[in-house]
Amino acid sequence: MAIVLWTLWFFDILAGNAAFSCSTVGVNFRLFRLSLLAAVMPLVAVADIQLPAAAAPATTAAKPTLPPGAISTVSATPAPAPMPATPEVPAPSLAVAVPATPEPPLEIRRAIAVDEKAPLVSPPVSKIVFTRCEVPAPVIAITFDDGPNPDHTPRLLDMLKARNIKATFFMVGRCVVTWPHIVKRIADEGHEVANHSWSHPLLTSLGNTSLDSQLQKTHDAIIKACGKAPMHYRPPYGAIGMSQRKRIHEKLGYSTILWDVDPLDWKTPRNSKKVEERILANTKSGSIILTHDIHGTTVDAMPATLDALIARGYQFATVSQLIELERETVSTVVATAPAPVPLTPEPTIPVVPMSTLPPETVAPAKPVKAESAGE
Repeated sequence: MAIVLWTLWFFDILAGNAAFSCSTVGVNFRLFRLSLLAAVMPLVAVADIQLPAAAAPATTAAKPTLPPGAISTVSATPAPAPMPATPEVPAPSLAVAVPATPEPPLEIRRAIAVDEKAPLVSPPVSKIVFTRCEVPAPVIAITFDDGPNPDHTPRLLDMLKARNIKATFFMVGRCVVTWPHIVKRIADEGHEVANHSWSHPLLTSLGNTSLDSQLQKTHDAIIKACGKAPMHYRPPYGAIGMSQRKRIHEKLGYSTILWDVDPLDWKTPRNSKKVEERILANTKSGSIILTHDIHGTTVDAMPATLDALIARGYQFATVSQLIELERETVSTVVATAPAPVPLTPEPTIPVVPMSTLPPETVAPAKPVKAESAGE
């Protein structure tokens, strides 16, 4: 570039005016010089940009790179100039990292192989209502409500003892305190005692205080009569609210026992043959059969009914035994799977010593014939 300028200056001197002459020849020559300069300048610019590789400075610094794994979010603000390095203070990083939000821990699940069985989940143990039980064997439970009755319950006990059959008796509290010796015989012969309220009311029509009284008084009376605490109750007429079921289970540990076989033995006119036919027609493995030992026709139907059920291969169990058999069946299935969920035992009701129970304040009138208007 300097050579070009000196050349043009030399031509200006040849034109005879080194001090920017304003003659026509000087002006024309200057225009010629500017045209020549405009033509030469692009060539000079290209030569400056396209330098050969050898002309590149040898001391060009290498582009800084980040080590693997050091990549982080960088803000849009340019990084500050690095501070002079000292032995104590290292130079700041070229990238300004934004603090990362901690991520929640990941839940790692093991994949189940194709040939591996998935673990079975144990059903909830909070089942507190039973109409029947799921059992693989032909086992059934026969139950008797509204007793004890001084005329019919002893006859029934003789029939059960002759066949080595164990049954479950849902007893009314005021009958328990009237005939406690029958209650004791029921328990002594291996049958199960259970709660059927104090006076057989419709429990859904009662408040919490009356509901608690109906069941607690009967519970205490049964313990006083035979020394055994009932584990289950059956609501009169089968009517009970969901919140009442939960309350009774929490306070007394009772399961609610309903039924899946009802011979309608309480309906009039009562007929022993009809009772037998309805029981035999509807009973299957795991059934809970509803009957009433306060009706003579029902007790009269038992010999033929029980013998027919035995002939069909059925075995008899108490309600608690039937429920336990259902739980054992479920436990066996769960035990075949890896890492089964352990079952928690059912809550138990401690037996209250007879000496600690208060005596009955009002003794119920002894009924001549204990008859039920319904279930």
